[in-house]
Amino acid sequence: MCGIFCEICYAADKSAKDTEILRRIQNRGPNCARSLELSISDEISVFFCGAVLWMQGPQLVPQPVEDDQGVLLYNGDIFDETWDNNVSDTQIIMQRLSERNGQQLERHIVNQLKTLKGPFAIMYYDKVNKNLYFARDRIGRSSLLFHKNDKSIIISNVLGRDCKCVEIPAVHIQVMNIATNKITLHPWNESLPSIKDLSVFDWLNQLQVQQSLPDDEFKFDYDEEDMTDKDDVIQYIASTAKEIKCKLSVMKKILEHPTIKETCLRVTKLLEKSVELRLKRQPNKCKACLDIKIDHCNHCTVGVLFSGGLDCTILALLANKYLPEDQSIDLINVAFKKDDAATYDVPDRLTGRQSWQELQKLCPSREWVFREVDVPKEELEKYQEDIIGDLVYPRQTILDESLGTALWFAARGEDCTDSSTSRVLLLGSGADELFGGYVRHRNAFKRHGWQGLSKELQLDWKRISFRNLARDNRVICDHGRQPRMPYLDEDFTNYVLQLKPWLRCYPSEDMSIGTGDKLMLRLVAMNLGLSEAVILPKRALQFGSRIANKKEKGSDISRTFLKNKLMPSYFCVSFKTR
Repeated sequence: MCGIFCEICYAADKSAKDTEILRRIQNRGPNCARSLELSISDEISVFFCGAVLWMQGPQLVPQPVEDDQGVLLYNGDIFDETWDNNVSDTQIIMQRLSERNGQQLERHIVNQLKTLKGPFAIMYYDKVNKNLYFARDRIGRSSLLFHKNDKSIIISNVLGRDCKCVEIPAVHIQVMNIATNKITLHPWNESLPSIKDLSVFDWLNQLQVQQSLPDDEFKFDYDEEDMTDKDDVIQYIASTAKEIKCKLSVMKKILEHPTIKETCLRVTKLLEKSVELRLKRQPNKCKACLDIKIDHCNHCTVGVLFSGGLDCTILALLANKYLPEDQSIDLINVAFKKDDAATYDVPDRLTGRQSWQELQKLCPSREWVFREVDVPKEELEKYQEDIIGDLVYPRQTILDESLGTALWFAARGEDCTDSSTSRVLLLGSGADELFGGYVRHRNAFKRHGWQGLSKELQLDWKRISFRNLARDNRVICDHGRQPRMPYLDEDFTNYVLQLKPWLRCYPSEDMSIGTGDKLMLRLVAMNLGLSEAVILPKRALQFGSRIANKKEKGSDISRTFLKNKLMPSYFCVSFKTR
């Protein structure tokens, strides 16, 4: 992911250029950084800054990109097979936005943005009408924050605790006229109407109210499905589960049902395609070899954030299929030690080693590097205070900090010997939401049957962009690595979301934990040749890595955000300005 930053100044003074924020932007895009400043009027100027992590196209394209029509800042990945692999996705986007095909200009730009397929955050300034377009992709896989004070507006991937801000929701494409400060909201969902001429002040207030609500107050339109216990798939799974008690045997038998088998093969094919796209659209060179003129290097270019659980083990196995055989794959496993008496042999470390051994047996010609990232208490507290707190923000709960911290240290990829050379990190994000991996799915089914489970699955999907994806993006990208999430591919999610709940999970009492939860994904794993990882129970990262304190309430505000920080100093940073 690249780093993008835009500041609109409504005073005679130019952008103050917060050095710390721009440094974090450059962390996201370590391969090239530059800036551009436009004077819009005597009172208004706009400062654009882009830092590039080169991932697509034959060569790096610096940002911001400017032509006579506008200015583009873009971070993300377009995973669209109709796009030319030999051209940077940044260049294609700029070309499409700059074209004029007779449509009204705003409609043209919005329509072009709606064709983009993949994770991204984007800003485009239309010079003609002084409109700034900004958005996160419709699933919300990237981060984009909004801050307003008396003199300026800042839109950026990252900000920090000293900069009161909100996460821009992945619901609309925002079009803000920088002269009038009026916003038009164009929904990603074509069936919903646009919201016209909302003041920035009112829009921001609405977002602040929405984002202060706890998860259990999240409201959404529930699409009630036609449910019946007489479906032959339900009856087949129920009778099989009562008849066979061995976990692997019951899943083998379930996979014999024609509808289940067909669904499993389709899910497998779509997931394979998702992984393939995410591994082939990259320079295929490690951090050290990026500037060398070779097709690919024989070092590690791809790592997997690896707890040893079902989701990440499937991704590791599929990565083996699409990466050159001479490249090693890093399996990055993080563990925390809260005191001297504790051990780093936490639950995720044990399952990680177990699944690593299974991968070695299945793919003996691949070099699998199991990276044990051990984090002592002193290092944990130092980085939470100095860095991680600013990356997690504006999320502030103990749970947000715990998960963000675990991901930050894992993405850093440093074990006791050296650091991972990978530039791409595969994550299992979205698997639990799509395939019913949480205890609350089992509880919803127990209380309200299939209708209750369907509603809980819809709730998870509707709020996925609000909960953790932006936070995870901020902490992982701080290390100049690209997070890629195959379970959140558009084609994959569109197919899974239309499946009946019992074809995604089957959390009945007869199907115990480790079988009924994420049932379809377990069948996919079995179909791919895995056996041990197939029946591993879901374990939350904060508990598996032992970063969480079970005596604390996850929804409480973390003490990191209750401490006062000194205001940052402001001075120019070393970006090339044109």
